[in-house]
Amino acid sequence: MAEFDALLKPLAIKGVTIRNRIMSTSHAPAYAKDALPQERYQLYHAEKAKGGLGLAMFGGSSVVSRDCPSTFGQLSVADDRIIPHFQSFARRVHEHGAALMCQLSHMGRRTRWDAGDWLA
Repeated sequence: MAEFDALLKPLAIKGVTIRNRIMSTSHAPAYAKDALPQERYQLYHAEKAKGGLGLAMFGGSSVVSRDCPSTFGQLSVADDRIIPHFQSFARRVHEHGAALMCQLSHMGRRTRWDAGDWLA
């Protein structure tokens, strides 16, 4: 087992220490409600943190702009209404010792031209 010891050692990246090198990569479970990470979404990741995960990456292409509406049940970080959800999300995951990271993206041509605040 000595060859696997590094997997369970902490990893420091720019002032953030991740408790081990086990992570869940970003994916889209479509648990977002109104494009926000509400309770079910948060609990999904908190359970993984409780299980010993070092880093929970979430958001699977979270939308960053109002001119690119959320598709596929993704999160939208295009305005400040996400802030209280991120705060409670971070509390839930940090409570179990894991770090949290969000994948951001502009969906470009993969989104709808006739929805949202097109060219806002």
